[in-house]
Amino acid sequence: MLSIDRMIWCVLLAGLALLDCSSARLFAGNQWPQSHPPQRPLPQPTSSVTQLKPGYYVDPAHGNDVNDGSIAKPWKTMQHAVEQLKPGDTLYLRGGIYYEKVYLTRSGTVAKPIVIAAYPGELPVLDGGLREFLETPQSCWQPASEKAADEFVSTRQYHHATSRRVPNQFLPGSWEPMLGVEEQRPIALGHFADSMVPLHGYRTLADLRSSNEYQPKSKSSDGEPVYCGPGMWFNRDTRRIHIRLAHHRLAGLGERAYRGETDPRKIPLIVAVGFGNDILRISGIKHVRVSGLVLRGATGCPMIHVYGSQNIQFDHMTIFGGFPGLLVNASQHIQVQHSAFRGLAAPWTGRAHMKYRGTASYQIVLQNSQPVNEDIELAHCEFTDDHDFAFLRYVKNLKFHHNFVDNFNDDGLECGAKLRWHSMFIHHNRFGACLGVFQQHEIDRDESPVTHEPNCGLYVYRNIVDQRAGVYYALPETSDPSGSYMRFEGHLLSDHGSPIFPVMRFYHNTFIRREPVFRDYFLFNLGTGGLRDTERDVFNNLFVQMKRIPGTVFPAKSNGVLREGGNLLWGAASNLPERTNPFESFRCSSAFVESKAIYPPGWTTHDLVADPKFKKLDSSAFVASDWQLSAASPAIDAGQQLPEEWPDSLRSSDPGRPDIGAIPYQGALWQVGIDGRIPLFGP
Repeated sequence: MLSIDRMIWCVLLAGLALLDCSSARLFAGNQWPQSHPPQRPLPQPTSSVTQLKPGYYVDPAHGNDVNDGSIAKPWKTMQHAVEQLKPGDTLYLRGGIYYEKVYLTRSGTVAKPIVIAAYPGELPVLDGGLREFLETPQSCWQPASEKAADEFVSTRQYHHATSRRVPNQFLPGSWEPMLGVEEQRPIALGHFADSMVPLHGYRTLADLRSSNEYQPKSKSSDGEPVYCGPGMWFNRDTRRIHIRLAHHRLAGLGERAYRGETDPRKIPLIVAVGFGNDILRISGIKHVRVSGLVLRGATGCPMIHVYGSQNIQFDHMTIFGGFPGLLVNASQHIQVQHSAFRGLAAPWTGRAHMKYRGTASYQIVLQNSQPVNEDIELAHCEFTDDHDFAFLRYVKNLKFHHNFVDNFNDDGLECGAKLRWHSMFIHHNRFGACLGVFQQHEIDRDESPVTHEPNCGLYVYRNIVDQRAGVYYALPETSDPSGSYMRFEGHLLSDHGSPIFPVMRFYHNTFIRREPVFRDYFLFNLGTGGLRDTERDVFNNLFVQMKRIPGTVFPAKSNGVLREGGNLLWGAASNLPERTNPFESFRCSSAFVESKAIYPPGWTTHDLVADPKFKKLDSSAFVASDWQLSAASPAIDAGQQLPEEWPDSLRSSDPGRPDIGAIPYQGALWQVGIDGRIPLFGP
């Protein structure tokens, strides 16, 4: 009987068989992968351009840059092609691999934008890596002379890899200059070409060669070495790449464990070396749309870097890796839609591997040069499988909606510390496993203002947040065949360095957890954490966890403002009578009286403790549930009226008093991700 992973792979192969031969060979062709089944669906040709308009053509296999760019005589390189474009031009990218790093130099206009699009039915790939490891792997590797089992070394030297380019992106926890260990910066990264599962970028040769997969006594790379799975290490002395594709022996990994080919000479790989070279750079241009392109082959650099640009659109893109996948700085009116960002976390990769022994990567970073980033939209996208997700602090009017966010073994949405002016609208998304869904960082001591402009901050509404699957957080210290170490649930709201939190308004969301939050804080910590010198509204949300009733630990005295009400709390396995109210003792306390000075009705006054009576709530995150309200749900017409100026596209479909939760009773469901292909409920 086929495993679930193998069945998924067979479906993917069936889809790939429909591609033209140039696109099919970009990944696995029509054979079982030699490495590991892909974590997510592999990219397929876009249908966003269905009819050809007059334009130019570029073809990496059959083109020549001395040609005229016609369909009969296409150009060969993408860089040459984009330098020929004028306002109103369309450039079609024929399927195949472009081994280039491209910078866009020409602007369109409002009436005549420049369009760079995949040729209909074909899949162009922009690859910043080394083509020999994909095309002729048999000649690229040789057994290492002093080696561990299955260790190989590159036959060529790569002198340019150690050029030490100065990074121009935000590098949280970076090696240089914050920690002063530049010699450990991973500068060889890559993927299995057939599945696009990431290879680990090792900091030390000792880790690459280790047979140990358990947690050492010291988390630092100076302690006992740890094998982190198939990966590479660059030797700065010999200028050669070391690789090891050894199988896992760690109990509990199950189907996540690597069991594929161990000889790199027999398997095509995506390999990139160096640091700091953008793969696609967009600097100082306007009115350009890029559609249907796959990007891969980056090391410590952005896959896409947008600087000082306006009115740039990305559509149906697939980004593999990058540090980050997208960097936006000093730009306005940037739109990314129907695109997939796949990070550097392989199925066997956890937080301890990436943070302490690899590349602690981000996917999205909004940087803080002037002018301020403004009007950024990330919509109908899939963000998956990485260490940290997004540093979003520096932006006015961010629209983040209809996205799927899943499997980040550290921070999720980093929206703070507080600024006087930033504004974000986060709605209609599905969030899965993240160690910390909403995070704040204090980078500079006392960097945040106490005051703020009216209506600034975060508006977080109509989201489904299901953290129950958990993340691979820490390495097990002893054998754990159950694999429970890969299911650490983490936090809904947390921080680093005790910053001042931004103003936050959480309303009409559905939050699902398996375990109680840290210290059993009120409203999954939304009603407790980070209330110094800020304001927070928490209204009409569903808080459901699989064990006992969500916590009733209230905040200590602070000068912050918490307004909350109309929330429903429930423990699916609590076995408490319906009328049991854990807030009774709080409402008899002096803290309740003091809360009325902050919010006149008093905290918990308008909250419910009751079974929301979903249509279906399975105890497992890996079985589909249905979190629509049944006709008997106490959440119907039980919410609080909210200010009209708070945005909510579903307000008109919820007559009477507001229903509690993300989905109004009998309201229409929505889907998320590329072309809405991911349902709102898991798995």
